[in-house]
Amino acid sequence: MPTSSNFEDIRPYRDEEVPEVVKRILQDKSFANLLRYIYPKECLETIKEEVRTVETIEDFQRKVAYPAMRKLVNATTDSVTISGIENIHSGSAHLFISNHRDIILDSALLNILLYENGLGTFETAIGSNLLTEELVRDLTKLNKNFTVKRNTGAREFYENSLQLSKYIHHTITERGSSVWIAQKEGRTKDGMDKTQPGLLKMLSINSDKPLDNWFRELKITPVAISYEYDPCDVLKIPELKALSNDLKYEKNQGEDYVSILTGLTGYKGRIHLSIGESLDAELSVLKDFSSPNDKLKMLGEIIDEKIYSQYKLWPSNHIAFDELNAHLHRSEYSAEERSKFFDRMHHQLEKQNWTDDQSKFFLLNMYGNPVKNYKSISTENLP
Repeated sequence: MPTSSNFEDIRPYRDEEVPEVVKRILQDKSFANLLRYIYPKECLETIKEEVRTVETIEDFQRKVAYPAMRKLVNATTDSVTISGIENIHSGSAHLFISNHRDIILDSALLNILLYENGLGTFETAIGSNLLTEELVRDLTKLNKNFTVKRNTGAREFYENSLQLSKYIHHTITERGSSVWIAQKEGRTKDGMDKTQPGLLKMLSINSDKPLDNWFRELKITPVAISYEYDPCDVLKIPELKALSNDLKYEKNQGEDYVSILTGLTGYKGRIHLSIGESLDAELSVLKDFSSPNDKLKMLGEIIDEKIYSQYKLWPSNHIAFDELNAHLHRSEYSAEERSKFFDRMHHQLEKQNWTDDQSKFFLLNMYGNPVKNYKSISTENLP
Protein backbone atom coordinates (compact mmCIF):
# COMPACT_ATOMS: atom_id res chain seq x y z
CA MET A 1 0.00 0.00 0.00
CA PRO A 2 1.51 3.36 -0.99
CA THR A 3 2.18 5.98 1.66
CA SER A 4 2.62 9.73 1.44
CA SER A 5 6.39 9.25 1.28
CA ASN A 6 5.97 7.75 -2.21
CA PHE A 7 4.73 11.07 -3.57
CA GLU A 8 7.17 13.66 -2.24
CA ASP A 9 8.00 15.07 -5.67
CA ILE A 10 4.41 15.55 -6.85
CA ARG A 11 2.25 16.23 -3.79
CA PRO A 12 0.95 19.64 -2.63
CA TYR A 13 2.40 21.27 0.46
CA ARG A 14 1.31 20.07 3.87
CA ASP A 15 0.40 22.26 6.84
CA GLU A 16 3.79 21.96 8.54
CA GLU A 17 5.49 23.41 5.45
CA VAL A 18 3.25 26.44 5.11
CA PRO A 19 4.98 29.00 7.39
CA GLU A 20 8.31 28.70 5.57
CA VAL A 21 6.67 28.93 2.15
CA VAL A 22 4.62 31.98 3.18
CA LYS A 23 7.79 33.68 4.38
CA ARG A 24 9.38 32.97 1.00
CA ILE A 25 6.55 34.30 -1.15
CA LEU A 26 6.30 37.48 0.92
CA GLN A 27 9.92 38.21 -0.02
CA ASP A 28 9.18 37.79 -3.73
CA LYS A 29 8.61 41.08 -5.56
CA SER A 30 6.42 39.32 -8.13
CA PHE A 31 4.01 38.34 -5.35
CA ALA A 32 3.73 41.97 -4.28
CA ASN A 33 3.01 42.92 -7.91
CA LEU A 34 0.34 40.25 -8.06
CA LEU A 35 -1.34 41.56 -4.92
CA ARG A 36 -1.21 45.09 -6.28
CA TYR A 37 -2.89 43.95 -9.50
CA ILE A 38 -5.71 42.16 -7.66
CA TYR A 39 -6.16 44.84 -4.99
CA PRO A 40 -5.24 48.13 -6.72
CA LYS A 41 -7.07 50.38 -4.25
CA GLU A 42 -6.18 48.65 -0.98
CA CYS A 43 -3.19 49.06 1.32
CA LEU A 44 -0.55 46.56 0.26
CA GLU A 45 0.98 46.30 3.74
CA THR A 46 -2.42 45.50 5.25
CA ILE A 47 -2.87 42.66 2.78
CA LYS A 48 0.65 41.38 3.46
CA GLU A 49 -0.06 41.37 7.20
CA GLU A 50 -3.06 39.14 6.53
CA VAL A 51 -0.89 36.80 4.44
CA ARG A 52 1.65 36.63 7.30
CA THR A 53 -1.04 35.11 9.55
CA VAL A 54 -1.37 32.09 7.24
CA GLU A 55 -0.23 28.93 9.02
CA THR A 56 -2.11 26.11 7.27
CA ILE A 57 -3.37 25.18 3.82
CA GLU A 58 -6.92 25.96 4.96
CA ASP A 59 -5.70 29.38 6.11
CA PHE A 60 -4.15 30.06 2.71
CA GLN A 61 -7.26 29.13 0.80
CA ARG A 62 -9.60 31.05 3.12
CA LYS A 63 -7.49 34.20 3.50
CA VAL A 64 -5.62 34.41 0.19
CA ALA A 65 -6.69 32.11 -2.65
CA TYR A 66 -10.48 32.26 -2.27
CA PRO A 67 -10.92 36.05 -1.86
CA ALA A 68 -8.44 36.80 -4.67
CA MET A 69 -10.04 34.38 -7.14
CA ARG A 70 -13.57 35.43 -6.21
CA LYS A 71 -12.64 39.08 -6.77
CA LEU A 72 -11.21 38.30 -10.23
CA VAL A 73 -14.25 36.21 -11.16
CA ASN A 74 -16.68 38.91 -10.04
CA ALA A 75 -14.84 41.50 -12.11
CA THR A 76 -14.77 39.47 -15.33
CA THR A 77 -18.13 37.67 -15.45
CA ASP A 78 -21.81 38.59 -15.58
CA SER A 79 -22.78 35.58 -13.48
CA VAL A 80 -21.52 32.19 -12.32
CA THR A 81 -24.09 29.46 -11.67
CA ILE A 82 -23.95 25.81 -10.71
CA SER A 83 -26.25 22.80 -10.93
CA GLY A 84 -25.89 19.32 -9.48
CA ILE A 85 -24.46 20.52 -6.17
CA GLU A 86 -26.78 17.99 -4.52
CA ASN A 87 -24.62 15.23 -6.04
CA ILE A 88 -21.77 16.17 -3.68
CA HIS A 89 -21.91 15.25 -0.02
CA SER A 90 -19.64 16.51 2.71
CA GLY A 91 -17.11 13.85 3.70
CA SER A 92 -17.38 11.98 0.40
CA ALA A 93 -14.35 12.02 -1.92
CA HIS A 94 -14.81 12.24 -5.70
CA LEU A 95 -12.68 12.18 -8.82
CA PHE A 96 -13.98 15.14 -10.79
CA ILE A 97 -13.29 14.68 -14.50
CA SER A 98 -14.02 17.90 -16.35
CA ASN A 99 -13.88 19.34 -19.81
CA HIS A 100 -10.91 21.71 -20.11
CA ARG A 101 -11.09 25.21 -21.55
CA ASP A 102 -9.01 27.43 -19.23
CA ILE A 103 -5.67 26.57 -17.63
CA ILE A 104 -6.51 27.89 -14.16
CA LEU A 105 -10.20 28.81 -14.02
CA ASP A 106 -11.80 25.43 -14.81
CA SER A 107 -10.82 23.91 -11.47
CA ALA A 108 -10.72 27.22 -9.58
CA LEU A 109 -14.37 27.97 -10.30
CA LEU A 110 -15.49 24.54 -9.09
CA ASN A 111 -13.37 24.97 -5.97
CA ILE A 112 -14.93 28.39 -5.30
CA LEU A 113 -18.48 27.09 -5.64
CA LEU A 114 -17.93 23.97 -3.52
CA TYR A 115 -16.21 26.08 -0.86
CA GLU A 116 -19.12 28.54 -0.80
CA ASN A 117 -21.53 25.66 -0.37
CA GLY A 118 -19.64 24.31 2.63
CA LEU A 119 -18.24 21.31 0.75
CA GLY A 120 -14.55 22.07 1.19
CA THR A 121 -11.95 22.09 -1.57
CA PHE A 122 -10.19 19.44 -3.62
CA GLU A 123 -6.73 18.69 -4.98
CA THR A 124 -6.04 19.70 -8.57
CA ALA A 125 -3.74 18.24 -11.22
CA ILE A 126 -1.38 20.74 -12.89
CA GLY A 127 1.26 20.09 -15.54
CA SER A 128 4.92 20.49 -14.60
CA ASN A 129 5.38 22.66 -17.69
CA LEU A 130 3.52 25.43 -15.84
CA LEU A 131 5.69 25.24 -12.73
CA THR A 132 9.06 26.52 -13.91
CA GLU A 133 8.89 29.65 -11.69
CA GLU A 134 9.34 29.22 -7.93
CA LEU A 135 6.52 31.62 -7.05
CA VAL A 136 4.06 29.76 -9.30
CA ARG A 137 5.11 26.44 -7.76
CA ASP A 138 4.67 27.81 -4.24
CA LEU A 139 1.25 29.37 -4.87
CA THR A 140 -0.15 26.32 -6.64
CA LYS A 141 1.18 23.83 -4.08
CA LEU A 142 -0.24 25.98 -1.28
CA ASN A 143 -3.57 25.76 -3.11
CA LYS A 144 -3.63 21.93 -3.10
CA ASN A 145 -2.24 21.37 -6.62
CA PHE A 146 -0.28 18.20 -7.35
CA THR A 147 2.11 17.81 -10.26
CA VAL A 148 1.63 15.89 -13.49
CA LYS A 149 5.09 15.43 -14.98
CA ARG A 150 5.25 16.41 -18.65
CA ASN A 151 7.75 15.95 -21.50
CA THR A 152 9.58 12.87 -20.29
CA GLY A 153 11.02 9.82 -22.05
CA ALA A 154 9.11 6.58 -22.57
CA ARG A 155 10.54 4.85 -19.49
CA GLU A 156 9.96 7.87 -17.27
CA PHE A 157 6.48 8.31 -18.72
CA TYR A 158 5.42 4.85 -17.54
CA GLU A 159 6.91 5.33 -14.09
CA ASN A 160 5.36 8.79 -13.75
CA SER A 161 1.95 7.45 -14.85
CA LEU A 162 2.16 4.68 -12.27
CA GLN A 163 3.08 7.14 -9.52
CA LEU A 164 0.31 9.54 -10.52
CA SER A 165 -2.27 6.76 -10.65
CA LYS A 166 -1.28 5.58 -7.19
CA TYR A 167 -1.37 9.11 -5.85
CA ILE A 168 -4.89 9.81 -7.11
CA HIS A 169 -6.22 6.49 -5.82
CA HIS A 170 -4.47 6.98 -2.46
CA THR A 171 -5.77 10.55 -2.12
CA ILE A 172 -9.38 9.56 -2.77
CA THR A 173 -9.64 6.18 -1.06
CA GLU A 174 -7.11 6.52 1.78
CA ARG A 175 -6.97 10.24 2.57
CA GLY A 176 -10.61 10.93 1.69
CA SER A 177 -9.81 14.02 -0.38
CA SER A 178 -11.46 14.78 -3.72
CA VAL A 179 -9.37 15.29 -6.86
CA TRP A 180 -9.96 17.31 -10.06
CA ILE A 181 -8.38 16.35 -13.36
CA ALA A 182 -9.07 17.47 -16.91
CA GLN A 183 -10.46 14.93 -19.38
CA LYS A 184 -7.43 15.45 -21.62
CA GLU A 185 -3.92 16.84 -21.54
CA GLY A 186 -4.06 20.45 -22.63
CA ARG A 187 -7.10 22.62 -23.20
CA THR A 188 -9.69 21.77 -25.83
CA LYS A 189 -9.04 24.28 -28.61
CA ASP A 190 -11.91 23.51 -31.01
CA GLY A 191 -14.80 22.94 -28.58
CA MET A 192 -14.88 19.18 -29.25
CA ASP A 193 -14.54 17.98 -25.66
CA LYS A 194 -13.23 14.42 -25.70
CA THR A 195 -11.88 12.23 -22.92
CA GLN A 196 -8.32 11.16 -23.67
CA PRO A 197 -7.89 7.34 -23.57
CA GLY A 198 -4.46 7.83 -22.02
CA LEU A 199 -6.04 9.52 -19.00
CA LEU A 200 -8.22 6.51 -18.23
CA LYS A 201 -5.31 4.15 -18.86
CA MET A 202 -3.23 6.12 -16.35
CA LEU A 203 -6.01 6.01 -13.76
CA SER A 204 -6.25 2.22 -14.06
CA ILE A 205 -2.60 1.32 -14.60
CA ASN A 206 -2.15 -0.05 -11.07
CA SER A 207 -5.59 -1.66 -10.77
CA ASP A 208 -5.62 -5.00 -8.96
CA LYS A 209 -9.33 -5.70 -9.50
CA PRO A 210 -11.96 -5.62 -12.28
CA LEU A 211 -12.02 -2.18 -13.91
CA ASP A 212 -15.66 -1.49 -13.11
CA ASN A 213 -14.96 -1.98 -9.40
CA TRP A 214 -11.73 0.02 -9.60
CA PHE A 215 -13.45 3.03 -11.14
CA ARG A 216 -16.32 2.80 -8.65
CA GLU A 217 -13.78 3.26 -5.87
CA LEU A 218 -12.64 6.49 -7.53
CA LYS A 219 -16.23 7.83 -7.67
CA ILE A 220 -15.79 9.39 -11.11
CA THR A 221 -17.97 12.50 -11.23
CA PRO A 222 -18.28 14.23 -14.64
CA VAL A 223 -18.24 18.02 -14.59
CA ALA A 224 -19.12 20.32 -17.50
CA ILE A 225 -17.98 23.93 -17.46
CA SER A 226 -19.56 26.26 -20.00
CA TYR A 227 -18.18 29.74 -20.75
CA GLU A 228 -20.38 32.14 -22.70
CA TYR A 229 -17.18 33.74 -23.99
CA ASP A 230 -13.63 32.39 -23.85
CA PRO A 231 -11.10 35.21 -23.37
CA CYS A 232 -8.42 32.98 -24.90
CA ASP A 233 -10.42 32.02 -27.99
CA VAL A 234 -8.23 33.85 -30.52
CA LEU A 235 -5.06 32.69 -28.73
CA LYS A 236 -6.02 29.11 -29.59
CA ILE A 237 -6.25 29.74 -33.34
CA PRO A 238 -2.52 29.38 -34.21
CA GLU A 239 -2.49 25.82 -32.88
CA LEU A 240 -5.67 24.98 -34.80
CA LYS A 241 -4.09 26.35 -37.98
CA ALA A 242 -0.96 24.28 -37.47
CA LEU A 243 -2.92 21.09 -36.83
CA SER A 244 -5.11 21.70 -39.89
CA ASN A 245 -1.91 21.64 -41.98
CA ASP A 246 -0.61 18.48 -40.24
CA LEU A 247 2.12 20.49 -38.53
CA LYS A 248 3.37 20.08 -34.99
CA TYR A 249 2.55 23.18 -32.98
CA GLU A 250 5.43 24.70 -31.04
CA LYS A 251 4.48 27.11 -28.27
CA ASN A 252 6.28 30.42 -27.97
CA GLN A 253 8.17 31.11 -24.77
CA GLY A 254 5.79 32.43 -22.14
CA GLU A 255 2.69 31.49 -24.17
CA ASP A 256 1.10 29.55 -21.31
CA TYR A 257 1.47 32.51 -18.96
CA VAL A 258 -0.17 34.85 -21.47
CA SER A 259 -3.06 32.38 -21.63
CA ILE A 260 -3.28 32.17 -17.83
CA LEU A 261 -3.35 35.95 -17.45
CA THR A 262 -5.82 36.41 -20.31
CA GLY A 263 -8.09 33.70 -18.92
CA LEU A 264 -8.09 35.23 -15.46
CA THR A 265 -8.57 38.86 -16.48
CA GLY A 266 -10.58 38.66 -19.72
CA TYR A 267 -14.35 39.03 -20.01
CA LYS A 268 -16.22 35.71 -19.90
CA GLY A 269 -19.87 36.72 -19.84
CA ARG A 270 -21.85 34.04 -18.05
CA ILE A 271 -20.41 30.77 -16.75
CA HIS A 272 -22.25 27.63 -15.71
CA LEU A 273 -20.87 24.53 -14.01
CA SER A 274 -22.83 21.30 -13.96
CA ILE A 275 -21.88 18.45 -11.62
CA GLY A 276 -23.18 15.05 -12.64
CA GLU A 277 -23.88 12.03 -10.49
CA SER A 278 -20.93 9.77 -9.75
CA LEU A 279 -20.71 6.91 -12.22
CA ASP A 280 -21.98 3.67 -10.70
CA ALA A 281 -24.55 1.56 -12.54
CA GLU A 282 -23.14 2.78 -15.88
CA LEU A 283 -19.86 1.04 -15.12
CA SER A 284 -21.50 -2.40 -15.24
CA VAL A 285 -21.34 -2.27 -19.05
CA LEU A 286 -17.56 -2.57 -18.85
CA LYS A 287 -18.04 -6.25 -18.03
CA ASP A 288 -19.34 -6.78 -21.55
CA PHE A 289 -15.90 -6.13 -23.03
CA SER A 290 -12.97 -8.55 -22.77
CA SER A 291 -10.25 -6.15 -23.90
CA PRO A 292 -9.04 -3.54 -21.36
CA ASN A 293 -8.69 -1.04 -24.20
CA ASP A 294 -12.31 -1.60 -25.21
CA LYS A 295 -13.40 -1.13 -21.60
CA LEU A 296 -11.53 2.18 -21.40
CA LYS A 297 -12.92 3.30 -24.76
CA MET A 298 -16.44 2.60 -23.52
CA LEU A 299 -15.79 4.46 -20.28
CA GLY A 300 -14.50 7.46 -22.24
CA GLU A 301 -17.69 7.50 -24.28
CA ILE A 302 -19.79 7.38 -21.10
CA ILE A 303 -17.93 10.35 -19.63
CA ASP A 304 -18.19 12.29 -22.90
CA GLU A 305 -21.94 11.76 -23.10
CA LYS A 306 -22.37 12.95 -19.51
CA ILE A 307 -20.36 16.11 -20.20
CA TYR A 308 -22.19 16.79 -23.48
CA SER A 309 -25.59 16.41 -21.82
CA GLN A 310 -24.60 18.62 -18.87
CA TYR A 311 -23.06 21.38 -21.00
CA LYS A 312 -24.94 24.70 -20.81
CA LEU A 313 -25.46 25.96 -24.36
CA TRP A 314 -25.31 29.76 -24.44
CA PRO A 315 -26.60 32.02 -27.23
CA SER A 316 -22.97 32.32 -28.38
CA ASN A 317 -22.93 28.58 -29.08
CA HIS A 318 -26.19 28.62 -31.05
CA ILE A 319 -25.19 31.72 -33.02
CA ALA A 320 -21.86 30.22 -34.06
CA PHE A 321 -23.48 26.90 -34.97
CA ASP A 322 -26.09 28.69 -37.07
CA GLU A 323 -23.47 30.70 -38.92
CA LEU A 324 -21.76 27.47 -40.00
CA ASN A 325 -24.94 25.52 -40.69
CA ALA A 326 -28.53 26.15 -41.73
CA HIS A 327 -29.65 28.72 -39.13
CA LEU A 328 -31.67 26.14 -37.24
CA HIS A 329 -31.59 27.71 -33.79
CA ARG A 330 -32.77 31.31 -34.23
CA SER A 331 -35.24 30.87 -31.37
CA GLU A 332 -32.29 30.35 -29.00
CA TYR A 333 -30.98 33.93 -29.24
CA SER A 334 -32.07 37.50 -29.90
CA ALA A 335 -30.92 39.95 -32.55
CA GLU A 336 -29.08 41.88 -29.85
CA GLU A 337 -27.22 38.76 -28.70
CA ARG A 338 -26.28 37.95 -32.28
CA SER A 339 -24.97 41.47 -32.82
CA LYS A 340 -22.97 41.33 -29.57
CA PHE A 341 -21.41 38.00 -30.57
CA PHE A 342 -20.24 39.19 -33.98
CA ASP A 343 -19.04 42.56 -32.71
CA ARG A 344 -16.90 40.77 -30.15
CA MET A 345 -15.70 38.16 -32.65
CA HIS A 346 -14.51 40.79 -35.12
CA HIS A 347 -12.83 42.75 -32.33
CA GLN A 348 -11.02 39.65 -31.09
CA LEU A 349 -9.78 38.75 -34.56
CA GLU A 350 -8.74 42.29 -35.42
CA LYS A 351 -6.65 42.52 -32.24
CA GLN A 352 -4.47 39.75 -33.69
CA ASN A 353 -4.67 41.10 -37.27
CA TRP A 354 -6.49 37.94 -38.32
CA THR A 355 -9.13 38.88 -40.87
CA ASP A 356 -8.88 35.76 -43.03
CA ASP A 357 -11.81 33.38 -43.45
CA GLN A 358 -9.93 30.47 -41.89
CA SER A 359 -9.45 32.33 -38.60
CA LYS A 360 -13.13 33.26 -38.54
CA PHE A 361 -14.04 29.62 -39.21
CA PHE A 362 -11.90 28.32 -36.35
CA LEU A 363 -13.40 30.80 -33.90
CA LEU A 364 -16.96 30.01 -34.97
CA ASN A 365 -16.21 26.31 -34.80
CA MET A 366 -14.96 26.40 -31.21
CA TYR A 367 -18.23 28.04 -30.11
CA GLY A 368 -20.47 25.96 -32.37
CA ASN A 369 -19.06 22.51 -31.67
CA PRO A 370 -20.66 22.13 -28.19
CA VAL A 371 -24.02 22.28 -29.99
CA LYS A 372 -22.83 19.57 -32.36
CA ASN A 373 -21.71 17.49 -29.37
CA TYR A 374 -25.09 17.85 -27.71
CA LYS A 375 -26.95 16.96 -30.90
CA SER A 376 -24.82 13.80 -31.22
CA ILE A 377 -26.41 12.37 -28.08
CA SER A 378 -29.84 14.00 -27.95
CA THR A 379 -32.38 15.71 -30.17
CA GLU A 380 -34.43 17.01 -27.25
CA ASN A 381 -35.38 20.68 -27.63
CA LEU A 382 -33.04 21.14 -30.60
CA PRO A 383 -33.95 20.93 -34.30
